[in-house]
Order: sequence, then C-alpha cells, then structure tokens
Amino acid sequence: IEEGIREVMGAIAHFPGTVDHILSEYTRVTTEGGRLSDVLSGYIDPDDGIAPPAAEVPPPVDAKAAKADDDSEDDDAEASGDDEDEVESGPDPIIAAQRFGAVSDQMEITRKALKKHGRGNKQAIAELLALAELFMPIKLVPKQFEGLVERVRSALERLRAQERAIMQLCVRDARMPRADFLRQFPGNEVDESWTDALARARRNTPKPLVACSPTSSAAS
Repeated sequence: IEEGIREVMGAIAHFPGTVDHILSEYTRVTTEGGRLSDVLSGYIDPDDGIAPPAAEVPPPVDAKAAKADDDSEDDDAEASGDDEDEVESGPDPIIAAQRFGAVSDQMEITRKALKKHGRGNKQAIAELLALAELFMPIKLVPKQFEGLVERVRSALERLRAQERAIMQLCVRDARMPRADFLRQFPGNEVDESWTDALARARRNTPKPLVACSPTSSAAS
C-alpha cells in the first residue's frame, strides 16, 4: 500500500500547483505555530519495506514474577505519564526542514526549466523527475493527500468536459466525420492552429469547421 502511495505522490508532483500547495502548508504550520502532524505523518523511503528479522521466542517466565514486574511497570508509567503528555509526538522538525528545503530548492530549479524550455523539453522532464523523487517519500496525512488527489481529479474532469465540447463543435456543428476527429485530435489538444491546418488540408472542408477556428473567432 505504501509503495502505491509513493507512486501516486510521484505522479501528483508533475501536476501544476500540487507541490507548491504542500510547501505553502508546511510554511504555514512552521511560521504560524501549527503542527507538522497536520501536514505529514512521516516518510516512505524505499528501504522502509524491508521486513524486520524474526523475533526470538522468549523463555518461559514464572507467572508470579511476571505479575510483580507488570505492577512495577504500571507504577513507573503512571509516574512518568504527565511528563510524556507534555512531549508532542510527530515528525522531527529538523528532518522535515531538510526534506522540505530540498523540495523547495528543486521546485525553483524545475520552475525555471519549465519557463525556459517548456514542459516537453528533456531538461524540464528531468527536473520534474528529480522533484518527484524528493516529493514522493513524504507521507501526507489523509486530509492533505486526499485534497491533492481531488485537485487532480477535478482538473481531469474539467479537461474531459472541454474535450467533449470541442468534439461536439467539430462533429455535430461542423459536420466533421467522428472517426476523423478521433484520429486527428489526439496530440493537437492545445494547438490553436489545428483547425486552420485541418481546413487547409481538406478541400471540401465545411464552412462551420472554419468558423470553429480560434483565429476565425478572434477575427470576427
């Protein structure tokens, strides 16, 4: 399960805004007096999945002696209980600062690479992968993790709705054959010149298809 969470975190790191959101949450709890446990519960490193050695079977213990030891331990626990309550459990703040500092530094490098080269560039892709490697071991609390997943899910739903609207314009309104649309649209989702090129390539392009072009809409 935890390896699956790591993979999801690695994929989420590529989605715009997710890493920035968690960094802002970390900054919020560290500067406004919050708790790290409101953001993360620990880390999932690759070697965490190694099974511990088998425990040795303890020798038989005298029942009366065991009961006496238990009573003594209970008394000690009650005496130190108040002190333990004052100690806040949760992620080590020093380790968290190191982890989130590394993520923040890589985020800046990645942002510059994306701005300079674009998301499809090899260098930008390499920086995104480096960012994911640093981000994916962070084990977020359920509220934070589910919030990121919902952010990606809702964005995909909006994207699918836009794709359906474009297909409706091309197939129903512009009378473009549906098979042609399904074959040619993938890969041109964000290319605003696609309909112009399509209109030039098709001798008998229906006029409504030309009207669907973003450049035609801007000209009118």
